[in-house]
Amino acid sequence: MQENRPNLVDALLEIHRSRQTGILRAEMGSIKKQLAIRGGLLAYAESNAPDDHLVRVLVRMKLVNRTALHTIASMMKGGMTADQAVLRGAKIGAADLQEGLREQAVSILATLLAWAEPKIRFYPGDRFLRKLVNLTAPLPEMIVLAARRVVSDHRAPSSLCPFRGYLVPAVAADNGRRDLPLSSVEAFALSIVQGPIPIEEAIAVLPSGDAQPVELIQRLLVLGLIDLQATLPGEGAGKGARSQEIDDLLVRFETASLYEVLSVPPEAPEADIKTAYHELARKYHPDRFQSAEHSPELRTRVEKLFTYVNRAYSTLGDALTRAEYDAERARNSNQLDSALQARSSTDADQEKMVDGLYRTGRIALAKGDYERAVTHLKECVWLRPEIAKFHHYLGVAQSGIVRLRKEAEKHLLRALELDSTSLDSYMELGKLYLKVELPKRAAVQFEQALRWDPGNAEALRLLSSIK
Repeated sequence: MQENRPNLVDALLEIHRSRQTGILRAEMGSIKKQLAIRGGLLAYAESNAPDDHLVRVLVRMKLVNRTALHTIASMMKGGMTADQAVLRGAKIGAADLQEGLREQAVSILATLLAWAEPKIRFYPGDRFLRKLVNLTAPLPEMIVLAARRVVSDHRAPSSLCPFRGYLVPAVAADNGRRDLPLSSVEAFALSIVQGPIPIEEAIAVLPSGDAQPVELIQRLLVLGLIDLQATLPGEGAGKGARSQEIDDLLVRFETASLYEVLSVPPEAPEADIKTAYHELARKYHPDRFQSAEHSPELRTRVEKLFTYVNRAYSTLGDALTRAEYDAERARNSNQLDSALQARSSTDADQEKMVDGLYRTGRIALAKGDYERAVTHLKECVWLRPEIAKFHHYLGVAQSGIVRLRKEAEKHLLRALELDSTSLDSYMELGKLYLKVELPKRAAVQFEQALRWDPGNAEALRLLSSIK
């Protein structure tokens, strides 16, 4: 069974539904990656790309110390599998190993979703399953996690970047894709695309939380639940579509890495980098836009676009400059990891401090002292960002201060992401939207509240006043 990228999700869902066992192998140039599947559940993932190796994943997660790498490598040369060598050589627990294997699988699956046209083949049967490990991870769940990773890592193919045009329901979306386990915000984003809708209109309706509206749309595009068209269905795209495409790439290239400009993974061999450059040159070289049918403005934009392409190729096409660029990216990544790690430490004294801050913040909120409440509750969120009630009450306090209402929306949405059954958070978010005169958004929140409490008098009253 061979599939290209747009059909990868359908292929995996079919394997899941029919509870098949086997290996799904994908190739892009010299890079080979594969998913091992038992009974329709993801058992593990493998890749010959160095950054995908289990040991490197565990080092990045800070679950394995670099000093153990030599010992692990020696054990693997002696015939052990990577997971066996890690357990024995790094002396980590089974739970940490399982966490590393899951992270490795999500990362590899994200790469497959980001690849433009990989060669994919499924080999049924258990004779290829060499490892004993088994994540028993449902494929629909892993597909959604991988799509989020593609977007958060800015690896979505350029054809899926939603900056202009119209969103339309995907033709193939009913082929099991609508059963994917989306979050409530993702499901809401999907629900607004019932027919062609300008992307600016969709962005305006979607809430801003941990995922920005553009990111929500990109996730749905990667999953193949919606499509992006440059013009309304039935209209001729023609030259306008090409101009639209160039504008979208210019916006994307402003913040893209050099690898993203060429649409190749960081581990891509030199031949793939060269091929990607020549493909872009065939489409966007300024010499192709010198005829009278192209406006001077379009030629100027194309020339600017190709400066990004030339810079990417001149840097990545040379081994020395590529190594320097990779080293700089690694330094920036390590600095970010160190900063995040420095903020994440907690201990018993800190727990007591958080409890005291929370009580003080709630007392201030009850008295209507919103500024003081925000000060204390913001500290709670900073120290323990995974606690839903901290985000909820910080959002409530911020909604009482006009200049902080955008931040209030962010924290109330985060509270719902952490606890999707919180009736209070739906109500407070709805009231916030009423304060900022967004009645349609408010109605959505009150309707969500009524799902959990159909007889809620306040929700019924507020929803009635809107309608």
